Amino acid sequence: MPKYSLLEKQQEFFNIFHNHQLDVVIYQGGYGSGKTWCGSLLGLMLARKYPGSRGLVCAKEYVLVRDTTLESYFSHLDTMGYVAGKHYNFNKIEKKMTLSNGSEILFKGVDNPEKIKSLNLHWAEIEEASQISDSAFKQLIGRLRNTNVKPSWGNFRYRLFGHTNPQANKGWIYKRFV
Repeated sequence: MPKYSLLEKQQEFFNIFHNHQLDVVIYQGGYGSGKTWCGSLLGLMLARKYPGSRGLVCAKEYVLVRDTTLESYFSHLDTMGYVAGKHYNFNKIEKKMTLSNGSEILFKGVDNPEKIKSLNLHWAEIEEASQISDSAFKQLIGRLRNTNVKPSWGNFRYRLFGHTNPQANKGWIYKRFV
């Protein structure tokens, strides 16, 4: 695994742990502050740490996930020396990445929160969190309920993490986190 150097705020984003079964964190920063880079690295770390886990990477629309976040996942995999077909597979039709340890990462848009209603997840990442609705956020919280938690995972916690640019208006992020 390559050595990464994180900024102070990025370290905070990685190291937030509460005394609950669910950790929720939003990383809000300016353009170019490494939010997507940091979020995709955290997603891969969780998928590697918990073999057989299931995560979701989402944004309001799938095209945003495809054009930014997914590319960041591929970049990290390349940096880590992961080879497609050997260490991971990506199915473009299903929009699903499967790591060799059995972990799955789904990539979806949540413009209609009803479309994710039946998912059971261990973690979820939100790209440009300020663009999704409060109902999509609540739906994501409800999806973190996968009962397939392995004893070898130790002190596992469900994680919901998002990243976004500063908001011009005071939406659900302000209401819930400020």
